[in-house]
Amino acid sequence: MKVIVFFALFVSSLAWSSENIECGKSCTFVLKNHKEATYSIINESRADVRITPFSTFKVPNTLIALDTGVVHSLVQELTFDHLKYPAQSWWPSIWYDKPLPIRAAFQNSAVPIYRQLAIQIGEERMSQYLSKFDYGNRDISSGLDKFWLNGSLKISAREQVDFLQKLFSGSLPVSQETLSLFKEVMLVEETDSYKLYAKSGGGQISDDFAQGWYVGVVETGNNMYFFAANIDGKNFAEIQTKRIRFTRQHLSRLGVI
Repeated sequence: MKVIVFFALFVSSLAWSSENIECGKSCTFVLKNHKEATYSIINESRADVRITPFSTFKVPNTLIALDTGVVHSLVQELTFDHLKYPAQSWWPSIWYDKPLPIRAAFQNSAVPIYRQLAIQIGEERMSQYLSKFDYGNRDISSGLDKFWLNGSLKISAREQVDFLQKLFSGSLPVSQETLSLFKEVMLVEETDSYKLYAKSGGGQISDDFAQGWYVGVVETGNNMYFFAANIDGKNFAEIQTKRIRFTRQHLSRLGVI
């Protein structure tokens, strides 16, 4: 079987363990079957709780940057204002060593580049697009370059799934060219039986509380499946790989991958 895996930041260190991950009320998983229009949900009450999207917001941020022409090609070199966003000790060097094309910035979750893109998009256009996308609570009031980083913007797992369905079924107000380019950016794994498009996100909310996301789409020969999972932990290191293992565990159990 042909298997192509596109490694993003930290992914090379992941081992897809067979260990069952049980997280009770501290997680949720939502899967939507496009053809059957049905949901499979773990912890349904949490599935509708809005939380900060963290870097899963790179999905709409990338779409808007592509659709507005702020990013005009997949080979365009992107950088950021190093005085406004000086490198932090915890930053991976790939974020600041050299300019990155949009796919590398997305897959390596380059926060400063995406903060810069938000500024270039501008408050008016950002607000208009999020309203048209019906993305979460659409609230960008906590700052144009940080509203998705434990700020004013909130979204639930079910809303993430519904947004991705609109995107991949072509019903969002973006051009076909934007969608085609974006799918190249988001693709993380391809086999003979499916394509996996995904984005992680997460961070520390307080000293002893962190949240993590994994959202995406699985395309098969005759169907699409949209998923979103979020999970809590005491610190980000605890959930960094767990969020992805948890998601893949349930995608596998449901026969999606």
